Parts: sequence; C-alpha cells; structure tokens
Amino acid sequence: MRIILADDHAIFREGLKLLLQSRHDQDIVAELENLQNLKTELLKQHADLLILDYHMPGGDAAALLSYCKKRHPELKIIALTGAQSGQILKQLVAAKADAVLLKDGASAELLLAIHEVMQGKRYFSDTVRNNIADIDLQLSTRELQVLKLIFSGLVTREIADKLALSPKTVDKHRENIMRKLHVNNLVELINKVHQLKLFSDAYD
Repeated sequence: MRIILADDHAIFREGLKLLLQSRHDQDIVAELENLQNLKTELLKQHADLLILDYHMPGGDAAALLSYCKKRHPELKIIALTGAQSGQILKQLVAAKADAVLLKDGASAELLLAIHEVMQGKRYFSDTVRNNIADIDLQLSTRELQVLKLIFSGLVTREIADKLALSPKTVDKHRENIMRKLHVNNLVELINKVHQLKLFSDAYD
C-alpha cells in the first residue's frame, strides 16, 4: 500500500510514520508539510491512500480533498483533524473523505480505519458521528419537549397529560423523533440522548 502523509507538524508525521511502517504492507512514498504540492505528488506517486490533516497551510483542505476524490476516484483519503466542530466534520464528510478521525484518537482506530477504507467502506469515529449529529438535529420545539419527557422516564399517557396532547399525537412525535435520530427502539433512543448530551441530565 502506497501512502502519502500530509501534515504540517513534523512530530505528528514522525509518529504516523512509525505506526504505519510497523506494518509490512504499508509504504510511505511522500510526506508533505503544506498543500501546495499535493496535486503534483498524487500524479507522481500513484498512491493508494492519502492521510490528510485538515488544518494545513497552502490551501483549503476540504476543497482539495473534494478535488482529489473527483480527479483520483480510486484514491482513499483519511482526513485527520483536531477540530471538534460538527460543521467542519460535516464538511469533510461532504467532501467525500473515506474516513474522518480526530487527531487525539487511538492509533488502533487509525489502523482500523485504514483497513476499512481499503476494503471499500467509509469509517467515521463515534465522536465524529455524534458531533455531526449534534448539528444535524432537526427536532421541533414540541419534539424536544416530548423527547425530554421520554428521557425522564414518562410513558405515553403521562406525556400526553403533561403536554395536553392526545396519546396518538405523542406516539406520532415519538415516531418522528426516532426517525430523525436514526434509532429503532427506546434503549437506542436513550443512548443517543446520552451521546449527544441533549439535556443536562445526560451529563451525569
């Protein structure tokens, strides 16, 4: 596997090299500390995988990522970032990164991501998924009220009485909430609330 590393922090690059070179099937063919020469290196090296830091001098990493996926559709790209912003993470996903990981993640997760993307899959760490989901919430005010009461342990009849709604309306709200949060049952719904830290109770 031919790999290009693009990261402007030499110490971080060295750490990645040690990690990747411990695997006999992985060869670092180029290292870049800015984005200016990336297009040239991709044409020259015929790499299989690009590991790209989001915050690099010399250009817009997300725009360049999107360009690389269009120009080199066979190239796998793993985007690394120290940013926790759901908006930035969503931008990297939209740019067609094969994987998006936070730079403070475990080295084992990077190796897993490499394995997954080289198998033709996409990989996003749990934190990345949750931070994106956090900005993607499209719950109405009423749905948030219902969700908070569900999270508090109330059943349909109790929620209906508390909000002066019919049980049928509460059930419809519950159905919409679960669809929007991509969960299938109550346990998954409660876990999602904890993951997203939607209510102060979820921090406990």
